[in-house]
Amino acid sequence: MIRIMGLGSVLLLLVVLGPMIIPDEAWPEVNRNFLAVRGLDDTGANNLVSAIYLGYRAYDTIGETIVLLAAVAGALYLITSPSAQEPADITTLDSIEKKKHATRTNVISMTTGKLAPVVMLFGWYVMFFGHQSPGGGFQGGVVLASGLLFIALGREKRQVASIITKDSLRAIEVGSLFAILFMVFIPLLFGSFVLENPFASADITIPKVLYIIGFNVAIGLKVGSGLALLGLLMMDMKYDD
Repeated sequence: MIRIMGLGSVLLLLVVLGPMIIPDEAWPEVNRNFLAVRGLDDTGANNLVSAIYLGYRAYDTIGETIVLLAAVAGALYLITSPSAQEPADITTLDSIEKKKHATRTNVISMTTGKLAPVVMLFGWYVMFFGHQSPGGGFQGGVVLASGLLFIALGREKRQVASIITKDSLRAIEVGSLFAILFMVFIPLLFGSFVLENPFASADITIPKVLYIIGFNVAIGLKVGSGLALLGLLMMDMKYDD
């Protein structure tokens, strides 16, 4: 059965990638040239990738955010279900493995303590400057979550509880979701269409790129809080229950 599924996956991959690998016609250059010429003027973003996924194809980005929200919600439900609350059985481990399983070394604590602020600062940079350089909300959110997990890796549960709580992560996740919805519908207040950059009008002096920056930050907080919460639960950080 597994072999059949693997073969089917390979065939589907060939069907999708075949026309791209062996094209019968030349690659279309009209859209590429249009984005290269108009991308900066229409969105204010030097990074054309950000101009596309938060400008011309913002609907796709919102869809990806909803898919990620559903995936994290489903994973959280499975992890926090009653059947997943049973303590792990480590009776088969010998005494040395038990001790190694339960302790955190000073090296890990010191390393993660030094790296966490740097990683989190870089995550904020990736979110705020994704319109100028490679990055954006999704990438910055993952980096931000990594910094939070570094904090959890180097500290005991009671120490983590004083810095990170599941309630605070849930609050950030819900707040960022409302921020994304606000960014989706704010163009209506300026007489524009949904997900259309409201600052692109010539009558408004606000920089057009602020709309993309706000989207990146909202998405980054949503992704970062969701992944950090998921990671803490997978690490069995039930410190505030």
